[in-house]
Amino acid sequence: MTSKELQNKLSTRFNFDEWKDILTEMFPKVEFFTHVNPVSHDLVKDGGQTGIIRLDDKRSLAIYTFEVNDNVLINRNRKGLREITARTIDQSVIHGVLAFYYSKNVSDYRLTFIAKQTSFNEDGELIKTETAPKRYTFLLGENESCRTATERLFELISKKKTTSIKLADVIDAFSVERLNKEFFAGYKAQYNKFLQQLSDNKQNRDYVKKLLGRLVFLQFLQKKGWMGASASRSDWKGGDKNFLSKLVNNHSNDKRLLSDVLEPLFFGILNTKIEERETFFIKNKWNISLLKEFNGIPYLNGGLFDKDRIDELDIDFPYSYFKELMEFFSMYNFAIDENDPDDSEVGIDPEMLGHIFENLLEDNKDKGAFYTPKEIVQYMCRQSIIQYLKTHEPDEQYVEPIEELINNGIIMPILRAQSIASRFMQLLKNVKVCDPAIGSGAFPMGILYVLYHAIHHLQSYAEPHGNFDSTKTKRDIIQNNIFGVDIEQGAVDIARLRFWLALVVDANEPEPLPNLDYKITCGNSQICRYSLNTPISDVFVEYNRIGKEKAKKENKTWNDFTLENYKNLVVGYTEEHDDKNSLKATINEIKSCFKTTLAKGDIKKRQSAEKKVYDYEAIPLFGEPLAKEDPIGYSKAKSELKKLVEKEKEILNNKKYENSFEWRFEYPQLLNEDGDFMGFDIIIANPPYIKEGRMSKIFFEPYKDSPYYKGKMDIWYLFACNGLDLLNSNGILCFIATNNWVTSYGASKLRDKVIKETRICNIVDFGAVMMFESASIQTMIMMFQKDRISDDYSFDYRKLTAYKATEKEAIGILSKVSNNGECYRPIIRRVNFYGKNITFSKSINIFDKITNYPHIIYLTDKEIAQGIVFPQDTLNKKNQQILGPEFYINQGIYVLNNSELEALSLNKNEMSLIKPYYTNENIEKYYVQRNNKYWTIYTDSSFRNPNSLDNYPNIKAHLDRFLPIFTSDNKPYGLHRARENRLFVKNKIIAVRKSVGHPMFAYCDFECYLSQTFNLIQTNRVNLKYLTGLLNSKLIEFWLKNRGKMQGANYQLDKEPLQQIPIAVPSIEVQTIIANLVDAIILLNSTDKRASNLVLNSYISSDFEKLINGCIYEIYLSEEMPTISVITVLKNFAEKLKHINIQNIWDLYMDIDSTGIIEAVDSLALSKSETLRTIILS
Repeated sequence: MTSKELQNKLSTRFNFDEWKDILTEMFPKVEFFTHVNPVSHDLVKDGGQTGIIRLDDKRSLAIYTFEVNDNVLINRNRKGLREITARTIDQSVIHGVLAFYYSKNVSDYRLTFIAKQTSFNEDGELIKTETAPKRYTFLLGENESCRTATERLFELISKKKTTSIKLADVIDAFSVERLNKEFFAGYKAQYNKFLQQLSDNKQNRDYVKKLLGRLVFLQFLQKKGWMGASASRSDWKGGDKNFLSKLVNNHSNDKRLLSDVLEPLFFGILNTKIEERETFFIKNKWNISLLKEFNGIPYLNGGLFDKDRIDELDIDFPYSYFKELMEFFSMYNFAIDENDPDDSEVGIDPEMLGHIFENLLEDNKDKGAFYTPKEIVQYMCRQSIIQYLKTHEPDEQYVEPIEELINNGIIMPILRAQSIASRFMQLLKNVKVCDPAIGSGAFPMGILYVLYHAIHHLQSYAEPHGNFDSTKTKRDIIQNNIFGVDIEQGAVDIARLRFWLALVVDANEPEPLPNLDYKITCGNSQICRYSLNTPISDVFVEYNRIGKEKAKKENKTWNDFTLENYKNLVVGYTEEHDDKNSLKATINEIKSCFKTTLAKGDIKKRQSAEKKVYDYEAIPLFGEPLAKEDPIGYSKAKSELKKLVEKEKEILNNKKYENSFEWRFEYPQLLNEDGDFMGFDIIIANPPYIKEGRMSKIFFEPYKDSPYYKGKMDIWYLFACNGLDLLNSNGILCFIATNNWVTSYGASKLRDKVIKETRICNIVDFGAVMMFESASIQTMIMMFQKDRISDDYSFDYRKLTAYKATEKEAIGILSKVSNNGECYRPIIRRVNFYGKNITFSKSINIFDKITNYPHIIYLTDKEIAQGIVFPQDTLNKKNQQILGPEFYINQGIYVLNNSELEALSLNKNEMSLIKPYYTNENIEKYYVQRNNKYWTIYTDSSFRNPNSLDNYPNIKAHLDRFLPIFTSDNKPYGLHRARENRLFVKNKIIAVRKSVGHPMFAYCDFECYLSQTFNLIQTNRVNLKYLTGLLNSKLIEFWLKNRGKMQGANYQLDKEPLQQIPIAVPSIEVQTIIANLVDAIILLNSTDKRASNLVLNSYISSDFEKLINGCIYEIYLSEEMPTISVITVLKNFAEKLKHINIQNIWDLYMDIDSTGIIEAVDSLALSKSETLRTIILS
């Protein structure tokens, strides 16, 4: 069978005899039953199991055929169809199902593959199952192109001829992710082609995105059958599912296809009521004959086809571009239902628009935006609604019924009483949910479907005689429950598009879509001019004053505008289709007034400051002016006045606040009668992740006057703090964000706000797994509820502990089925966490034991310092492009390799500024390799004088070449942060700030200059070599893993976690023993000479490390080691340890080993002490 023959068979009505031939060619062994094993179900007329497939890995697939009832829509995803066969899957006998769903009255049918998620070990044995069966579907038949299905199934046919067919091959054939990647690659190529026709600027990029977005939307619309529907039919069925392709073909070689055909379709048809179209066409001088061609296309409204400023541009593209675009679209099945994690059609669903947004939105990674996997979206949306319902119905008897309702759609008996079902349904209808970083709308769409399904399940009990209206329910949810903001207009457009598609999918006939301008809104949700408790009445006084003046000039009457007028205006606008432009103009006038006029509070503050300065400057009748008597107070008063005047100018010039988001004016639905902001019930988001650093300083400027700003913060901390402020008194915040906030220096304000103002409900830490395909960041899900009272409470904590777990295993921890994680309930006592890092461990008593040692010290600020901050050490790609082609990437600037240094031909005086420079490749655990490959030009802040390098002409000439790119605070020639010279010259411990796998500390007793990727420790309060051994010990590794700062599996050895290590200070004798062991380790690892021909030096060294570990256990946890004393044994060898060299170290090692102490330390992993076992095996 050829690929073309297969496609022809798939593109006809369902014929099981044809499929018998196809399945036989596709699979190793297929058995067809002589009699169907019938399955009865409400959705099917007839059908059951018709055969079984045996795969080459000894797995089996059951074959089912079902003729569905006439009222079942074949072209819609129906979970009920999945459940018919899913229950027959038994992992030990049947590993999956191939099911055909067809109707004799419909030309299309479904081929569905259903399987439970499984994992197998290297021997092919089942090691884990997940609960929910997954369903993947191809839609086939006369109306479908069947291209993807043909390609995938023909792969199986071809593979059978050359190799084996396993269950994994079948899963791959039905992969939606594979299709999405393929589609996006092609879509991006189309996008780039259109963009290349224009100049590459933001306006044109936005234009191309919107144009293609409109055309994608119409692919879904024609799939619905609403393009070119017959005028003789009132049910809007039977439209042309290839309308757009035929439209483009009908106007072949029209060089102005966009202007002549598509824009009339967008603006004159889809955005214009049927009765107004002819007039509108005449007004715009469009070809009136197009109206006949466009017959049977609905008026949609909604804003997608509004003609905006960009559409006024005179732009056209070659005809071939649209022809090729339609050919590209025709290769795919557009599935109008959104897929969910358990139910996927192998086609392009509306969620794919989110992936398009995620990848095409400019500088998306720079803006910290990453697309959220749908399993995470579903989990967070469900958990947020569950927590909301539990808050409003706190009785213990409702806990399980709420979880069953939201997670599984099951109505337990207690919820079936009409009064209770009604109460719960009303709660769902009242919830207010906002995503302040909406992106492509993943979370609002998730909330929409959680609410929709829950209301649907409850409706028959709450209103037993009522009918469920699917479209109206979704419309009401969009209108009443969901709000969203994003700074990117492109993201807002995509999110609105997905909401409109959600309405279209259920509608029996077209209705004008709601206006979502004031539901899904563009703006900067983190900047507002006024706090939420500022009186709101002033703005209406100002608006009415301006209105009266304007009315007086025009000789018109003015009616004062009130808050209630405004609320009604905004709420009514969503469903306004006749006069929306004038309403929108009025709303925008009021909002503009709010942003750019000076309220009374601003004016009063400035007037008060002016009076204060006047009082200081006033000349009294007797004595000196107050300004002379109190010059400090006078200076402060002038400074305060200057700030207020500048703030007024900033407001009036509309700079800082031009994109600000005034929540009360954007969403007046959340105001009470007095104008007070009532707050959201749920704030849910995947906020942007942007850490403040050299490259993002300008980005953070607008946020620096926020009370939540802190240096080195991540922007999402601001989203979280502001989000908590936007909640009502028991509202819920649910975020997925980076997991290092619990220990990060820049997140201290967020941590304190969470501990002080909320109750932690749930944390799911994904550990080292990167949950976002395009981002190398580790994340966690967190849910907090506003609550200042609860204390000594527990919460649901889950953490993935495996270093190399897969994304699938990470998802498994959401349902507590992962074998690679820990799940428990930590206790939160606020006083123990306020002002501190937030870390959790089952081993909380171990840390108490560790800190109980009687002589503990902690490193101070002065004892820890970062290395040099250049920032231009070598030339990066961005700066190379600035300087030009005569420069090259990685060219040395302040850091030079040997040949670069030699080329400068420096004299003796100039060489005094050249220092040996060491990098990660030189730093090992315990020691530093002496052979440096690099050198640094070491210039401190005194070199900010432009003439400071006059006595160093060759260095000056070298640095002058790079002056245009220098960003140092001490430019032109000083390093940004040179640090004190003593740090690099004197003895020190070097901490590798990002240590992979285990903490890494190295002792160094020679001149060694390092960058900011290292922290340097210098103290005279304890022996430095002893401290090196302690910091590298297993016990301190355990401490840092649980109480320090982790980035997945990497240890982040920043100043803060280093300062929190409890450093035991034993006797000088004990410190010396451990210091001598460190000397031995350094000696063994830093020489090419062998201590013995019998074993490698590393073998001896590792045993000495074990001895250090044993000593440290004994120092901190002596009660856990009653039977052995490592320190006592080593005291017998103290003198020999002081005088070791490479010649005698083997004899010393053998003497120590003969005591049995090394073996005893080894056996501690099997100790009776749970504390020791926990530390060693962690």
